[in-house]
Amino acid sequence: MKDVNFTPTDFAGRLAKTFIHSPLTLTLGFFILAIGYLSLEIMPREENPQMVVSGSTVIIALPGASAKEIEKIIVNPLERKLKEVKGVEHIYGRAMDNVGIVNAAFFIGEEKEGANLKIYDKIMQNADIFPSGAMEPIIKPLRY
Repeated sequence: MKDVNFTPTDFAGRLAKTFIHSPLTLTLGFFILAIGYLSLEIMPREENPQMVVSGSTVIIALPGASAKEIEKIIVNPLERKLKEVKGVEHIYGRAMDNVGIVNAAFFIGEEKEGANLKIYDKIMQNADIFPSGAMEPIIKPLRY
């Protein structure tokens, strides 16, 4: 096989040729591997970090109602009201026959008790938005 003396014309080619023929390349490679290994050994880490996500699940039953009715008269108004609560990051609503479920998750680090109290207060202040025949809301803390 012939040894072809190739001269690169662009910057990347010249840089690669310099590193291929330089004795510092091997030293630099070992140095980077050593720093990576040291950082892996020294840096603290947790297999399962303890992140607290606070929030609540609100369950409201309306016997005899279809999923579309539940979504229109329970889930959507409840989602709008829970969006007004300070610190709520995500709201997920779900409608099924006879029952509507809304999850409200707060930002990470928000105090669990305070978050659940905010949700409870908002729901109780706006209990008049639920139709007659709807059962009392069940409010449970999220379990993450």
